[in-house]
Amino acid sequence: MANPFLGQILGSVLGGAMGRSRGGSETGGGFPSGMGGMGGMGGMGGMGGLGSILGGVLGAGGSRGGLGGRNAMLALLLPLAMQWVQRNGGIGNVLQRVNQRGYGRQANSWVGTGDNEPLDPGAIDEMVGRDEVMRMSQQLGLPEQDVKDGFAEILPEMVNQLSPEGRIPQDADQVLDAGQSTLDGMLAELNRQRSPV
Repeated sequence: MANPFLGQILGSVLGGAMGRSRGGSETGGGFPSGMGGMGGMGGMGGMGGLGSILGGVLGAGGSRGGLGGRNAMLALLLPLAMQWVQRNGGIGNVLQRVNQRGYGRQANSWVGTGDNEPLDPGAIDEMVGRDEVMRMSQQLGLPEQDVKDGFAEILPEMVNQLSPEGRIPQDADQVLDAGQSTLDGMLAELNRQRSPV
């Protein structure tokens, strides 16, 4: 069920942000394997291997209308999911919401060091909100079901990557903010590179 691409992209983005917020290197050094994956953040405007993989995935279909499969959809949805977490009070508040909706067991598994329990895409309407799902769907030009499926995959992995030691650190929201900025920059740079001159 786990998507290695999603783990790598989030591990690289958030691992790099954790390393910077705690005085580490930009590669997210000192974190468990996977946290600074794909060759760190150096090169290609601070993107390194991550930028190459994102570019390959997003470029697989050429234009926006021909996206390169599920991984491309996840890469495009990821910044919107991160923004949603930030707008809803940060990762702690989002986990509280997940618990209140009856998915506490799943949420605990995402924070813990074992396997992540999947989140049913049907839970996304009640957790994220139907209007928000529709907005993301329109913004990305994707069916609502794809947005729900993708969000149900992204949220557990995001929490998992923010809690490498089995707990949510105090600076998790700052890490998320920094990761959001990094990812936005990467996607903007890739869009510039793909746009005709």
